[in-house]
Amino acid sequence: MQPHVRKCFECIKSLEVKEGGKEGRKVFEVVGMNSPEKELVNMTQTVTAGGPVEIWLLAVETAMCTTLSTLLFKCYADMKKTKREKWIKDWPGQMSLTSGQLAWTVECTKALHAISDGQKSAMRQAKKKQVNLLNKLCDMVRSPLDKLSRSKVVNIVSIEVHGRDVLDRMAKAGCASINDFEWLLQLRFYFEQGTERCVVRQ
Repeated sequence: MQPHVRKCFECIKSLEVKEGGKEGRKVFEVVGMNSPEKELVNMTQTVTAGGPVEIWLLAVETAMCTTLSTLLFKCYADMKKTKREKWIKDWPGQMSLTSGQLAWTVECTKALHAISDGQKSAMRQAKKKQVNLLNKLCDMVRSPLDKLSRSKVVNIVSIEVHGRDVLDRMAKAGCASINDFEWLLQLRFYFEQGTERCVVRQ
């Protein structure tokens, strides 16, 4: 099955499989997923790879979604209390990118609410904060990094530059509400109220 995994799942090069079993009977368990960049994400629940392939592959897909949902919630929480350099190295790239998008959505929403309450400079302050983040990330790119960490930082910089440009556009357009079209047309990342499920709105 391994040669076909990359065709079944986007950005998954292979499954991490552990061999086990009792009484001379071999059992294979899927315990993680590997990206083409050699990044391993361990599953929060293992899946036994046995029986009809279409059944256990569906179970693998469900385990992937559950794992990523749980990890994203933890990654986002960790972002607020860990130095950015260490945080980027500690978490898988997709988690870092999505957590950054969640944080950016929160900052923009706060700025728009502040403008509605009469703080006219809130969007400019949010942009200043975004520029400070970009400066830190650029310093990281210039520092000695392993290949995987460098790739993660470069991808995060690309997304955060886009975020800065959107903030600039919204400030110039005079956005003053979360219902303004310039904000509604953006991809916005939220955690669903009371869940660990990330939803993307536009």
